[in-house]
Amino acid sequence: MRIAIYRSVSMMLAAVFVLSGLITGTLGWQSLGQQAKNETQSQLIAYADVELTKLERDTEGNETITPVPGAAFSIFTSDGEPLGGRYITDEKGKIAVQLPAGSYYFEEIAPSTGFTFDTDKTGQRIIRYPFTVTGEETEPVMVTAYNVRLQGTLSVQKVVENADNSPLTEEQKQQEFTFTVAFSDGGDYSYSIDDGEPQELSSDGTLTLKHGQTAVFESVPVGVAYSVAEQPVPDYTVSGTGHRGTITEDGCAAVFTNTYARSQTGSLTVSKEVTGTGADLQKEFTFTAVINGQTETFVLKHGESKTFFGLPVAATYTVTEADYTAEGYTATVAEYIGQITGNETVLLPFVNVYEPADEPGSLTVEKEVVGDNAALDKEFEFTVIFSDSGTYPYSIDGGEPRQLTSGGALHLKHGQTAVFEEIPGGTAYTVKETGSGGYLAGVMEVSGVITGGSNAAVRFQNRTPDEPEEVAVLRVTKRLAGEYPEADENREFRFTIVIDGADMEFTLKPGEAREFEVPAGVQYEVREDDYYPEGYSQSVANGYGVTLSGQTVEVIVTNTFEKDRVQMEIEGEKTWELGGYDKSVLPEAITVRLMQDGLLAEEQQVTPDDNGQWRYRFTVPKYDAEGNEIRYTIEEAPLDCFTATYDGLNIVNTYIPPISVDPPVIRKVVEGESAPETQFSFLLKGESDAPMPEGADGGAKIIAITGSGEAELGRFIFEKAGVYIYTISELNGGEEEWRYDNALYTLTITVTQQEGRLTAAQSLVKNGQAAERIEFVNRYESDLGEDTVRIKGTKTWEHGDNPNPPDSITVEVYADGQLAVQRVVTARDGWGYAFEMTRYAADGHEIVYTIDEVDVPGYDKTLHGYDLVNTYRPDTPVDPDVPSKPDNPDSPQTGDTAPIGLCVALMLLSLGGLIVTALWGGKNARS
Repeated sequence: MRIAIYRSVSMMLAAVFVLSGLITGTLGWQSLGQQAKNETQSQLIAYADVELTKLERDTEGNETITPVPGAAFSIFTSDGEPLGGRYITDEKGKIAVQLPAGSYYFEEIAPSTGFTFDTDKTGQRIIRYPFTVTGEETEPVMVTAYNVRLQGTLSVQKVVENADNSPLTEEQKQQEFTFTVAFSDGGDYSYSIDDGEPQELSSDGTLTLKHGQTAVFESVPVGVAYSVAEQPVPDYTVSGTGHRGTITEDGCAAVFTNTYARSQTGSLTVSKEVTGTGADLQKEFTFTAVINGQTETFVLKHGESKTFFGLPVAATYTVTEADYTAEGYTATVAEYIGQITGNETVLLPFVNVYEPADEPGSLTVEKEVVGDNAALDKEFEFTVIFSDSGTYPYSIDGGEPRQLTSGGALHLKHGQTAVFEEIPGGTAYTVKETGSGGYLAGVMEVSGVITGGSNAAVRFQNRTPDEPEEVAVLRVTKRLAGEYPEADENREFRFTIVIDGADMEFTLKPGEAREFEVPAGVQYEVREDDYYPEGYSQSVANGYGVTLSGQTVEVIVTNTFEKDRVQMEIEGEKTWELGGYDKSVLPEAITVRLMQDGLLAEEQQVTPDDNGQWRYRFTVPKYDAEGNEIRYTIEEAPLDCFTATYDGLNIVNTYIPPISVDPPVIRKVVEGESAPETQFSFLLKGESDAPMPEGADGGAKIIAITGSGEAELGRFIFEKAGVYIYTISELNGGEEEWRYDNALYTLTITVTQQEGRLTAAQSLVKNGQAAERIEFVNRYESDLGEDTVRIKGTKTWEHGDNPNPPDSITVEVYADGQLAVQRVVTARDGWGYAFEMTRYAADGHEIVYTIDEVDVPGYDKTLHGYDLVNTYRPDTPVDPDVPSKPDNPDSPQTGDTAPIGLCVALMLLSLGGLIVTALWGGKNARS
């Protein structure tokens, strides 16, 4: 019975001993691997998204959410080191970048066109916008900046004078003149008249002024185009200066001068006639008359008429009859449009036919010229339009039949009549006189409906002036001002001249002039195309008005150049030559750089659009500070697996397939008698972001070999030419009675590009000498001999108020000043370290060993023999190459010390139990 109990206890204790030993070894390997992982991870850089948003501050200083595109910025570190080149806010007013942990600031180089810098409470410009990246951000770091809209004024001034230079009467002084004011942005703006109460005006709205009054719009954004037009007033001819242009900081003025000269008055008579069986001759018909902008509604019965007396010459009118088609009445004439031409009465007959027959009707157009000195052989042109777009026959004074298609031209002389036959009843028509040629047209346009079995008769009357008037001359002169580009001295600028509603385009170079002969009494306007985006503000003198007989009007158009706000668009496209490979090899984005004289001006992330095209556009200054045009070129940030060629501003990338390289294997040799089965670890490190094989963590990889044997480093993949350097060393596991190989191997892989493909060559160096293979030899010795020296030390910390102390250090041992071995030390080691090193060199001299460590950011280091002391510097900024602490910092993951301690304790207890059991068993056996 005792023997059975003895055997059971022995087996149980042996199992516990073996199991605890296995667990201890496993956790020890995990701890070693985690130390290497912590070492490599400490080299990773944490980046954060940073987004600047540029918004508009309104004219009253209030912040808005309106984005401001086109503002230029640079980015600097807190100590003034520039990062990249020129960054421009996009259409959403944004700039997006990625930066590592650190302190930075945006510096505004130039506001967008039409804006200026924001200011602080003291009026000082704000150009710097600081921000900090911690590396722990989960959302973008947001920076908000503002630009203030530049503003200018627009003044509209009214001047009245008599043609005979006599003083103005009180009635003339009180005469109101109406202006229509339009702004290109369609905005609403406040104005005041002679410093009176502010009033609001929407674009295309109207305001009224009397002689001597001025309306001033105080806060109009710079760069907004404006136009001012005056509505005609009987007996007043108008001449306008500055009637259209672009708002500048210096302000703009539109001055309108009206000259009074009493003219004749005429009258207008509207008559009503109703025909057709069963027509109600007592029925009232409603009319609307708009005369010189004034509207009046009235009613007429059959046989009645209404006359408007005292209408000034050139007063315009439109008289329209309401539609009574639903009641069975069809208007042969429904609307007249024309003007008062003299002291005669203009007759406007309206005829309604009740329930017209279902048969064709006819249209008669008659031409009459009245007044002295009439040119009776002059032809007048008319446009005839039919609602069915048809073609109809007509004859003039019973002559040969002719054809006219809807929209075609009809020509008549004084006294001639054109008759159109066989027009379907119910067809609407419009007859419009298209050119009066210096004659005053009493009727300009007539509209109505053809009635079955009836004739629609319309008469067009033109009047010659009472006295022949000399033609007027418009002389348009082009001028440039400011420091404009030399190339613009011979540039053609585009113009449009509008005479009596007819447009004509022409061009002028600076210093040139062109004359136009126009009839007296016509309204004219001279317009120039908008050149503000190209740096020119515009002013036009005498660009709007009414010509007088024999008058020469000097129209001066001046463009002033402001080079500091001229922008230009640079556009290009990226195309790909994939050599048979599919689009999966394409990157998600590329970086295109705009260069100015070899320096980075701006860069842009480019991605494909919805059509798969890689396009880019830069909006940049066209001229430098001296006024010279800037020459830009395009470059692309290097792209792995691609080579770039340039065709002007376009980029072509050719795909270069990557190459794979198999490096030498690691060979491990174990020497010494009774060497236990031990696992050894080796560290592969890549320098300067060298590509790493599969299984690497960052720039390092741990390879393990148990006992003697071989292991592969893994396959390397290279995507571009370059020289790639790697080091291979053995990690000192700290196992007692083992002498670790301190050799350091350097593997250099040189990748070159030749004829569109990559090739690679390898070289291997051991401790500075060429080597053929990677081999580490470890020797097991139970006791230290005379040829071995032990180096032992302790790390001491002075953390101060540092809330995030380091997790580990790397201790280095130097032999005669050369790095011999290094080891990661953590709190699990009690911040202690020990090394067993060779006492003598190959030539027999005793080696001098010294201790050092890899610098710990934020700490000062002192050495006391083989002991290290680190003291925290609270004023030292965090190196951006070291990632920030996590939100819940823990100790480095070097393995769980509690399980290891527990396993060691179990192992020792089970070993002791085995010994006691063995002694007890021996005693019983002897008994």
